[in-house]
Amino acid sequence: MSKRYVLYTMHNSPYSDKVRALLRYKRLPVDEQVENAQTRFSVLQARTGKTMVPVVLTPAGDAVNDSTTIAATIEAACPQPPTRWKDPVADTLAMLLEDYADEWLVRIMLCSRWYHADDAAQNATLIACAMTHSVYGVDFQRAARDFPASIVATLPKMGATPDNAESWYAMLPAMLAALDEALSRSLFLTGSSPHQCDFAFYGQLNQLRRDPTGSAWIGDGPASVRQWLDRIEGACAPGASTVPSSLADLDALRPLAVQMAETYLRMQVANALAVEAGHNQVRAELAGAVAFSAAPAKYNSKLLGANLDLLETLYAAGRALPTAIESALLAELGPLAAAQSALLAARPALARRF
Repeated sequence: MSKRYVLYTMHNSPYSDKVRALLRYKRLPVDEQVENAQTRFSVLQARTGKTMVPVVLTPAGDAVNDSTTIAATIEAACPQPPTRWKDPVADTLAMLLEDYADEWLVRIMLCSRWYHADDAAQNATLIACAMTHSVYGVDFQRAARDFPASIVATLPKMGATPDNAESWYAMLPAMLAALDEALSRSLFLTGSSPHQCDFAFYGQLNQLRRDPTGSAWIGDGPASVRQWLDRIEGACAPGASTVPSSLADLDALRPLAVQMAETYLRMQVANALAVEAGHNQVRAELAGAVAFSAAPAKYNSKLLGANLDLLETLYAAGRALPTAIESALLAELGPLAAAQSALLAARPALARRF
């Protein structure tokens, strides 16, 4: 049995960037394979039931997908250097922010990537190169046409359409400013070394800065964000070392937590209430007067449930987030309490906060 990890990736997958960086930071022996039209079915689907990357094959022979699950699996098997703290307050906030990067920032990145012609052309070529590499009989032009089309088809389901694209792009400067504030107090988001949430934001922003449009946005944004991206890559380089410690004062993360609460969390709550009520449409006005509209998605309710579990565990242990951050989150969760949602009924420690 191999003692090495095998990582299946795609060139333009933010979650591949996230997991690759984490594995490098952990100094683990990794063989990377770029997914193609053959391995997408013979390995990915055969081993995980899905065709999505990243997938990690562990030395024990397990196949793991979903970047958050992969990160948790790696952390349990290889706890040094740590990418989660033993501070439940910092870890809870960090994991809420990780989900925000994975599930909300990705919408901004994908919207920009596929609704700008130059960005779309670049990424269609990248996908076609990967899918046809070492595979006989797969037409390059067809791959460049068909694979991107399947990605673009998912964007309206996320509430991102060509008609509202500018509203999505307008969220990015506020997010970058919030990251700038967070990085004013520490080298990484929650301490002196990268947490799992750092790798999540890195994956999305690293992909964004590879695209023609996104590269200009990141270039015009705060210098601290670009320096932080470089620090993450430096920390993952061979021979680099960090001194892990969590940030005692989390108040610098308040602007980022508020951005999360007033956009992503607000959407999650509206979606969960629509699912519970059997409605056929989710509508919410997000921060910045952004009108969100999409069909209800049980997947979003599942993600909200996982976030509520984080808060339930924290409150059940007699701990709480910093007051200003907690207030922002509870304000957005209030409609669940008003509607007597089953999501809160199943989490009594959290329910008592209302």
